[in-house]
Amino acid sequence: MTLDTIDRCVAVLVGALCAAAVVTGLGMPGDAGVFPVITGTLGLLASAGIALGTLRGRAPDDLPPSLPWPRFLLWCLCVLGLLGLMVTAGAFVALPLFLLASLRWLGHLRWPAALAIAVVFSAVIYVVFVYLLSVPLPAGWLVA
Repeated sequence: MTLDTIDRCVAVLVGALCAAAVVTGLGMPGDAGVFPVITGTLGLLASAGIALGTLRGRAPDDLPPSLPWPRFLLWCLCVLGLLGLMVTAGAFVALPLFLLASLRWLGHLRWPAALAIAVVFSAVIYVVFVYLLSVPLPAGWLVA
């Protein structure tokens, strides 16, 4: 079995799970099903993209590129830092710092672009989760 076949099978299975989430969300009363429908639809689109991407032929001798371990480990450390800092300092301190660090060092963006994206994305997250969904996010020492 080739890697493309495995990727295609996994994409179809995940797509089926996402379709189940959409059907479940559509059956929920009121506005409770909005989030499962949106998430399931995005998962379906991503799964379809992956499945269709495996249809283009690749020579059997082509090996997938190796995983850049130092970059992967740096990203894992950034995620661990995000989780640790989110508990102590709060989501709205940790999230911009995580985005700034990962965009700057892993995305190789310049400081102004990384800072702009981090601030705008954090503001969007704040508006969506705090105002629209009324989801309490970790406040850390901001509340204390």
